[in-house]
Amino acid sequence: MRRSTRAAAPTRSLLRLSIPFKRPFVTSSGVTTARELLLLRIEDADGAAGHGEAAPFEPYDGVALEEVAAALRSKRKRNPGAPPQARAAAEMAQLDLEGRRAGGGLAEPGAEAIPVNLSLPAAPPDEVAALAREGLAAGYSCFKLKVGTPDDAPRVHAVREAIGAWPALRLDANGAWGVEQAVTAINLFATYDLQLVEQPCKTLEGLASVRARVEVPIAADESIATAADVEAAAAAGACDIVNVKLAASGGFGAAREAIRTARRKGLEPFVSSTLDGPWGIAASLQLAAAEGISLACGLATLDLFDAQIARALPGPRQGLLAVPEGPGLGVSVSEEALAEVTVAQVA
Repeated sequence: MRRSTRAAAPTRSLLRLSIPFKRPFVTSSGVTTARELLLLRIEDADGAAGHGEAAPFEPYDGVALEEVAAALRSKRKRNPGAPPQARAAAEMAQLDLEGRRAGGGLAEPGAEAIPVNLSLPAAPPDEVAALAREGLAAGYSCFKLKVGTPDDAPRVHAVREAIGAWPALRLDANGAWGVEQAVTAINLFATYDLQLVEQPCKTLEGLASVRARVEVPIAADESIATAADVEAAAAAGACDIVNVKLAASGGFGAAREAIRTARRKGLEPFVSSTLDGPWGIAASLQLAAAEGISLACGLATLDLFDAQIARALPGPRQGLLAVPEGPGLGVSVSEEALAEVTVAQVA
């Protein structure tokens, strides 16, 4: 009897994770106490394995975790209708596996470290000022403050006073303002020497209206994901800067194309995550390094978590995050650390 020479299909498993925050993370979208993620593992017959992280965040992107889980459980080899976070996880796991086999990273080597901003929540002014002072002492030179709540003015004042005149200060409204409200707020806060204001309004049309009436550079985030979105933002005159997220773009390749499209259109890109876990942060760091990103990136968020898994990658040093060299993602998470945050195996 002839034996089949066909290689066995990789096995797949899918875990649901819940990673608690050290303190509730407050934005204009609400309060978050834990980050819910999905972790896809694919393993070949010889035991080589790759991991991919799915990081939807429904208050931010409107994508439910259950929808992404259903797409990742699907037996279809190609599922173009799957949420971008599911496509990103599948691609990430495959790239991680291939990189581990080849002994390299996800892309060609770039910078050894990436400048990162410190994210500050929309907390009471005295609390957020204390966090800013801690960040300043730790060597951060760029701070991103969440705004879009009634006490924005004292919070912005408190942070700028805490960090002094030199460090860059960004504001992120997560689309909370209308056009007139945004123009009024940005012109008021411009006296604090802002580097940029991120997503002051929800739509590209709103961003364009605001940008035409303020001097502070405008960054698009929630309203762009793919290269086509970046082209639309450029055509609308909606922004000066684009914030590219690997999960929202649909994967490493799609995010890379969005970055390159931004540069072709005269827009400055940077890379962030939506409070991703270590696998998403590692992939984003490798992307930023390969693409030569110079603006501070929003990737220094693992320290917000109260779990062993937050220490799977080295923390920031003097406002820089080391880029994992691989193999693959360059992430190693112990069974103990993974068990601590695993809620269920869903596939």
